[in-house]
Amino acid sequence: MSRRFDLGLAARGAALLVALGGLAGCGIFDKKEPPAPCPQVRIDRDTAKITRFQGSGTDVTDTLIEAEITGYTGTCEVRPDDHEVLMTLNATFLATVGPATPAQPDGSRKQRFKYFVALPDFYPHPAGKQVFETEVTFPPNVNQVRYRDAEVALKIPLTKSVSSGDVRVYLGMQLDRDQLEFNRRNQPQY
Repeated sequence: MSRRFDLGLAARGAALLVALGGLAGCGIFDKKEPPAPCPQVRIDRDTAKITRFQGSGTDVTDTLIEAEITGYTGTCEVRPDDHEVLMTLNATFLATVGPATPAQPDGSRKQRFKYFVALPDFYPHPAGKQVFETEVTFPPNVNQVRYRDAEVALKIPLTKSVSSGDVRVYLGMQLDRDQLEFNRRNQPQY
């Protein structure tokens, strides 16, 4: 149920000033800045996938593994007072074991591959790019698995000239030159 008060003109002005003063004390008119944006995380098309072959072959029968970064989950906390961003990333992959991968005694197959998390603004400093190796196990008679790797924690320093929204984080497969060229030759054309 709403109540309505009909005040005279003078009383309305005084009531408005009292109300505004009270609201100002509550902080309703404090300008709150929107939260700082998190760094942009990108997965580059050229490095999103790895295809590893046995030996020097490039035929499908020589394939050991094909793995692709399909996304990531994570958290982001911008800490302006500490001039830093704390992030976590869990890369997710779709991995397909190739016919050249030998089976273990239990029928499973295992393959390893490497991926990276890079911050180009900090390269060539060693913290500008970190490479992680992961192993995927394929149960017997399973050729494809979705896989989420362990959490990667990032602590990114901020400066007056670099805000959290300016920072770029890249997620990609660690490729040699031949693997990179293979990806570029075999990308779908849009």
